[in-house]
Amino acid sequence: MSRPSWQAGDSVCHTLPGFAPADLYPIRSPLVVADFLASQVGGRSFCEIGTRNGDVMSCVSKFAKSVTAIEMDEGYCKKLRTRGFGVACQRVEDIATSDFPQADVFYWWPSDAAGQNELWLRIVARALRLQGRRASVFVGFDTHWQPDMGNMPGLVRKYNGTVTRLFFDEGGVVHGPATNAPIYQKASHKLTASIAQPFFSRPGHWGVFHVARFDIGPEMWKIMRAHPFSHPDFAKMRMRRQAGGEAQRG
Repeated sequence: MSRPSWQAGDSVCHTLPGFAPADLYPIRSPLVVADFLASQVGGRSFCEIGTRNGDVMSCVSKFAKSVTAIEMDEGYCKKLRTRGFGVACQRVEDIATSDFPQADVFYWWPSDAAGQNELWLRIVARALRLQGRRASVFVGFDTHWQPDMGNMPGLVRKYNGTVTRLFFDEGGVVHGPATNAPIYQKASHKLTASIAQPFFSRPGHWGVFHVARFDIGPEMWKIMRAHPFSHPDFAKMRMRRQAGGEAQRG
């Protein structure tokens, strides 16, 4: 991303041949996130967890060595495959550690920050440890959504994350849909978000988005070993691994 992160502007995604957005923020991450991730992948492999119709991944794919999605919705999986993307069509929690998609960069912005962010960070870290790999994990947090902002400080503090603030403006008005915004006109699936009628607390298709970075490797594994983690899905995964005879690696 050539412009400063604090300056809102048009996404580079719209300049890429064949790019056609399906969704609008906040159904997907703002496209400024794709701009930011494009500057991070630099020919590395990329995996997005919960990509919906794949707008962010479609843009990032122009800069990455390869892209893979983890998406639990069958309908979205079919759409992603028609767009030419590899897909693990399962819940993150249900993928066997040995089968977990390999990537150098991971990104997600989940629907349940408190219930999914730390769990997924642990799952990805465990898979990387088994694979003998390192990776960078980026997690999205929306300042318009209190559950995100309530979860971010503790997660970043616990796992030595760093945070970048991204300013974006994809359209917004006082009343009705942002019909004058170019990105609204281009999107296949439109929705109304305005100051007078917010969409799940979003007063428009604009705001400030935080992206937290976590570097997964030996130092992160030490942190995770020092901080026991309790979650029903994580416990089930451990039992499956033990039943399957996988070596315990944290």
